[in-house]
Amino acid sequence: MAGEKMLMGLDIGSSRTRCVIGSVSRDGQLMVDSICEHPSEGVRAGSIVNIEQTLKTIQTVINEAELQAGAEMNEVIIGIGGENIVGIASTGVVGINSKDQEIKREDIFRSLEVARAFELPQDREILHTLVQDFQIDGQMGIKDPIDMLGHRLESRVLIVTAASSMCQNERKCIQRSGLTVQRLVLQSLADSEVVLSSEEKEMGTILINIGSGITNMIAYSNGAPVYTGGVNLGGEAVTNDIAYILNKTRAAAEQIKCESGHSYVPSVSSDDMILIPQVGGLPSIKMPKKELSKVIEPRMAEIFSRLQSDLEKAQIQGSFGGGVVLVGGGALLSGVTELASEIFRLPARLGFPEAIGGLDRSYISPQYTTVLGLLKSEARKVRETGTSSKSRKERVHRKEGGAASKLRGFFRTLF
Repeated sequence: MAGEKMLMGLDIGSSRTRCVIGSVSRDGQLMVDSICEHPSEGVRAGSIVNIEQTLKTIQTVINEAELQAGAEMNEVIIGIGGENIVGIASTGVVGINSKDQEIKREDIFRSLEVARAFELPQDREILHTLVQDFQIDGQMGIKDPIDMLGHRLESRVLIVTAASSMCQNERKCIQRSGLTVQRLVLQSLADSEVVLSSEEKEMGTILINIGSGITNMIAYSNGAPVYTGGVNLGGEAVTNDIAYILNKTRAAAEQIKCESGHSYVPSVSSDDMILIPQVGGLPSIKMPKKELSKVIEPRMAEIFSRLQSDLEKAQIQGSFGGGVVLVGGGALLSGVTELASEIFRLPARLGFPEAIGGLDRSYISPQYTTVLGLLKSEARKVRETGTSSKSRKERVHRKEGGAASKLRGFFRTLF
């Protein structure tokens, strides 16, 4: 593995904890070396509620992933999401001081620092500063202002913040496992790395990850993220509803949901019947599938309606020609795309992670988008760093256009 950079991503979900280890070669190629998962313990609604139990799960899944990859890791990239995530739109305006009025990289950094210079509550911390676009002397919609001329530079950004206590608990768990947190990454941002194409981001697309305990959402318009949010509801709430209404254990309710559940009542025929298993060796009983759907649909509709309401309150400008893309384990429930399409009044589809070298086809599923996205997002940063750290001679002779091109992707997720 000489010359390769090893990376590890960890997705601590409410039901499953997933770990992936990969490597980035000198020429920037990403390879997956191992991917492992185990049932989560000590996690509720995406937040750690028992450090000892969560630590045990983390150590188990990391040790297994390291064993499969044949590598010992020191750092890990962690995904974070849920209702505690808040995206704040901000702008930073600076004057251009150079004699020739040419905008340099330093001017962009100054404008971003101004955009970040607002009073943040003590219980929150900044995860990302996501650049949307720039404005020069009133000219709007500029994606890359490097080497352009002007007197006034304005940057529009989306600053993603998270609850400090949640971040600290995740860091503490990782530190107690003998590793350090390389980076905290917004889960929905990681999802978009492996699910959405640049064309879909440009058209405008809403990406929703339906997990067990939380549902995350990120909205793109004109190629940049314009909204991030989430709710502390997911597939587990549907399971609990089924268990309560049918008087079943959670394990039995989960099985019924996965095997026979449907979240869009109009798509279910009144003649369809399902078998409900009984305890104590009693024979299974028949039940109309539509009746089960009437239990599932209200909860799924609540999740989508809350997300759609939050998006409307944010007064996001622009259209979403790319529709709604659904990922996560909850997206595999039948009828989810139809229900999402009805509530958002947009076309909806399932999202699958793109193929990565070394990745088994069984992992190209909506359930694994976050953990694979964590790996790919960090691999992209490694490639950009490698490109920028070439010899000084190469940098001097590189064409200006090449440097500007390299920076375009860099600005989208600068911090």
